[in-house]
Amino acid sequence: MIGLVGGLVALMWLAYLPSAGAATIEVKPGRNAIPRAIAKAHAGDLLRIHDGTYGGGFDIDKRVTLRGVGGRPVIDGRCNHRATISTAHSGVHLDHLKVVGAAEGFGQFPSEVDFRGLARGTIHDLVIHDTCGYVPDGAEYGINVFNSGQVEVSGNRIAGGFSDAGIYIGGIVDTDGGRLLVTGNASYLNHQGVIVEDSGFNGIVVVSNNRIHHNSGNGVEGNRSGIFLHNSDKVRMRSNTIRNNGDFGIDIDPNSDDNRLFDNTVNSNPTDLENDGSGNCGSGNAFGSVSGNPLGGC
Repeated sequence: MIGLVGGLVALMWLAYLPSAGAATIEVKPGRNAIPRAIAKAHAGDLLRIHDGTYGGGFDIDKRVTLRGVGGRPVIDGRCNHRATISTAHSGVHLDHLKVVGAAEGFGQFPSEVDFRGLARGTIHDLVIHDTCGYVPDGAEYGINVFNSGQVEVSGNRIAGGFSDAGIYIGGIVDTDGGRLLVTGNASYLNHQGVIVEDSGFNGIVVVSNNRIHHNSGNGVEGNRSGIFLHNSDKVRMRSNTIRNNGDFGIDIDPNSDDNRLFDNTVNSNPTDLENDGSGNCGSGNAFGSVSGNPLGGC
């Protein structure tokens, strides 16, 4: 199954390559270099971000790809912005960047990467850290995807003290027959690893092949969990490794129903599975301990 998931991600990633006829814009460090390049770009263009450090706090308002080349360029909000990179425009793709520097004090839900209301998009191969201090100064989320559709969050490394979660997925209620995919990420040393909240109905969320561990820091609210499902139904969790988190490996709250768990390895957490919803089921999972209602077979 891991091979199938990897093949799926590869096929999806091919679909995100710039279309024929799109321009390539070379971006090198300088004052407002990335916002100026975005303003110059047309839909479908590729912005090659060369190695160096760039100012953050910008919004992407068109369908473009930002791809780091020649190393891993750093985009830094310098603790002066709610989000280091934000967009509400469908078809934005981020690849091979380091993103830091979002902070409290500039608006709600500070996040290093903030995707809102996208039908499609990609957050791929980013390194994301909180550099503005822990509670109450730094960012709440490394990656925030809200009210979106077929977004792929893949191959990222999110660590270093996010006060709510490394990855937050919320308000996913319609994925237009596809899925929102969270796969192949590492989320660790945060308050929680992954939160899926207020999602379901016609929105399908898949959380697969992630490494989620040592999320045990203080936070803005809630338990210290590897994966927390809050008011979310029909989430599919497969082949994740979840260990050494502060309170729970997987925490499924009473309003989260009909979720499916397959082939996950969950151990060395004080409680590996807290299942308080109804109709949650699975098979092939390796739990060190179970609390709440045990999983039935699907």
